[in-house]
Amino acid sequence: CGTCQKQISVTAKSCPHCGARRKRYSVLKWVGGGVLALVVVGAIAGGNKPSGKTGGASGAQAVSESEHLPAPQRDLLAVVANYKERFRSASNELQQSTLRDERRAALLKALGGRLTIEDWSGTLHRLETNTEGKAIVTVRLAPGVDLLTWNNALSDSMHATMIEKGTALYAALVNMSVGDPIKFSGSFISSGDDGAWETSMTIDGSMTAPEFLFHFSTISKQ
Repeated sequence: CGTCQKQISVTAKSCPHCGARRKRYSVLKWVGGGVLALVVVGAIAGGNKPSGKTGGASGAQAVSESEHLPAPQRDLLAVVANYKERFRSASNELQQSTLRDERRAALLKALGGRLTIEDWSGTLHRLETNTEGKAIVTVRLAPGVDLLTWNNALSDSMHATMIEKGTALYAALVNMSVGDPIKFSGSFISSGDDGAWETSMTIDGSMTAPEFLFHFSTISKQ
């Protein structure tokens, strides 16, 4: 009770001890006012926070990370991103085929005419073995851009991209896990269609989410 300070039922309209009428609505008014004040303060604080969608901090971080990549890797990723958007905007298959030819030349130029690369950076995206115990590897350069070995002996019979047991490279991979940031060296495999051999089954896959066949020579954790 607000008058005699004794306990009363929450449903009582007046105090059974002193007879004072209970001011239920004034109490609710103060509680409701307090809740409203907290909501308003929270909204103001939230409005002052920088939005993650503006690309400020995250965009700056992405630029900073790309600056540390070897120039050929940056150039290749730029070519892939450019032609991905142009391919999606093409109005017919003739334009798409022409864009693939143009990208082939641009990719080879980005690589400086050499298919062998050194000390590129990526993320270990797949690490498995086939039935013979040979290592199957995929390295992600960027979302939708992978370098990989074949995943079966039949496909790999001509290129020998899977990694043999007993090699130094296999021994290095034993202590790695999917998700590890890595540095690697090796070579692309020449292709008439894409400049560097690409394993997608369709032209759409090749142009929008390329998976380049790769012969790894070294892989190490960053």
